[in-house]
Amino acid sequence: MIKMEVEKESQTKQFISLDSLLEMLGNPTRRIILSKLAKVPHSPSELAKILGISRQAVHSQLDLLSTNNVVERFGEEKRGGKYRIKSNLSIRINISPDYYNIRYSMTEIKDDAKSINLKDIGCATKFENIKSPNKKIRFLGGQIKDIENKIREFELERRKLLQNKECYIVELKNIINDTYQKDFLKKRPELENLEREIFYTLFYNPAQFRQRINIDNLMEDLFFSDLDPFKRATHKLDVTNLLKDLSSFMDFLWEDDDDWFFDF
Repeated sequence: MIKMEVEKESQTKQFISLDSLLEMLGNPTRRIILSKLAKVPHSPSELAKILGISRQAVHSQLDLLSTNNVVERFGEEKRGGKYRIKSNLSIRINISPDYYNIRYSMTEIKDDAKSINLKDIGCATKFENIKSPNKKIRFLGGQIKDIENKIREFELERRKLLQNKECYIVELKNIINDTYQKDFLKKRPELENLEREIFYTLFYNPAQFRQRINIDNLMEDLFFSDLDPFKRATHKLDVTNLLKDLSSFMDFLWEDDDDWFFDF
């Protein structure tokens, strides 16, 4: 059974669900609108002309993006105003035969938010010493190019790390497969997939469960949070019992007064 892991960049509750986010970005017209607004604010009539669709259709897309706090309208009401991006949005999806991870973040840009400036990144003096606008643009373009090269290097390193992580997960699966054949498969065949999934969940992101395991968080990662109370309680009992099984061959997983600890 493949485990789907969904992470939020911070522990604060996102004001948009993952399903809504994917649905919103799944529409090509909305993606074009967001691409345009990320560069230059546009009015609905300007977007309609660019996209070759009616203003009503543009308004429909803008209304949805506004409802989800992605864009906002500003300017004179009588002229219809223009739209601009309102939130910082990031989403990353990794899929492989042995790993599935979604990480997303969406935070609203506050009016009083402090913007980072050249002084903050340590190049204000050098920039101010450049007098020609043409040379200033060349300097800024060069800095952006250097950053893109560093991001590309980082992504290559990240890809390598994910491949290494997948290699370790494959070895973990080999161990758990051998262990199941010997110890667990005959005891609880109906819970085999769930026990394997608990095992992989703990190791897909060990930092999340390091030391004390929050059973409710584990239930959420197993997609048991939205069940009715009776079914959730039943699954919670199964999860607790299966943790006891797993602890029998992992000495770094143990129970103490109804709390579970996972620390290697």
